[in-house]
Amino acid sequence: MKKVEVIGMPMKYGCPVEGADKAYEYLKDSLKKYFFIKSVIDTKYDNPVMYEDDSNIKFITPVMNISKKLYKEVYNSLETGNIPFIVGGDHSTCIGSISAALDYYKGDVTVIYVDQHADIHNDKTTPSGNIHGMPLSICIGRCDKRFDIGKYKLKPENLNFIGLSNYEKEEIDYINDSNIRHYKDCEIEGNEEKIVNEILNNIHTKYVHMSFDLDSICDDDFHAVNVSVDNLYHNGGMKFNTAKKILELLLNNFNVCSIDMVEYNPLLDTDFKCREKVDEILNIIKNSLE
Repeated sequence: MKKVEVIGMPMKYGCPVEGADKAYEYLKDSLKKYFFIKSVIDTKYDNPVMYEDDSNIKFITPVMNISKKLYKEVYNSLETGNIPFIVGGDHSTCIGSISAALDYYKGDVTVIYVDQHADIHNDKTTPSGNIHGMPLSICIGRCDKRFDIGKYKLKPENLNFIGLSNYEKEEIDYINDSNIRHYKDCEIEGNEEKIVNEILNNIHTKYVHMSFDLDSICDDDFHAVNVSVDNLYHNGGMKFNTAKKILELLLNNFNVCSIDMVEYNPLLDTDFKCREKVDEILNIIKNSLE
């Protein structure tokens, strides 16, 4: 039986909002109840440069160097026959985890990306310059050499979105042009089993990396996230019970080799209700994978 082991990733350089980098420390006691703690990535960076060489992209060197540290830890966990569970941090966290899984399994990995955001801008199309909106393009290899990591790249046909609601034109055009399977947030409730079965019937790989962004849950049910789509755009996201059902179905029906959980912001969790819901999510992960 494989063991789930936690890697803390207090990444903050991919997103300008403070808080998600404190998630691991805040959740540490809960995580210890369920899982073995493997390591915590050192994300401290002396005098990080926001913009390099007139680039409009923020903190390239810190994000990529820290991502390479995570890559090594995830790769090592896979080598020992375990399931790395990476607790971020903003969603640039998945650059290192996805790249490590791809290299360890020589590209034989599907990514299931549960998120309201597409996170598939490249270095030419990003409107904000925040790398947490670019990780999938980095893993696919759509960015320049400054973002190189790993040998094997994610094939677009091996990418699936669940819960999508917020994206720019450049992102949805690429998703459609590349025939990337995607399900919008409004399509999920009541169709959880159908969606999971459709992905299962169209999967081309043996292994699956799952990246679960807590902002895929609607703001009414889970407000403590770095970027709340509700506040900025519309009343989007899955209900908490829908997200739990999707998560459980994915974990029990796919050969999940690694998993991220990102964007929980404890600074916004003033009533601790979101922490209680994270505990429910941890319990699902424990019961499904161990």
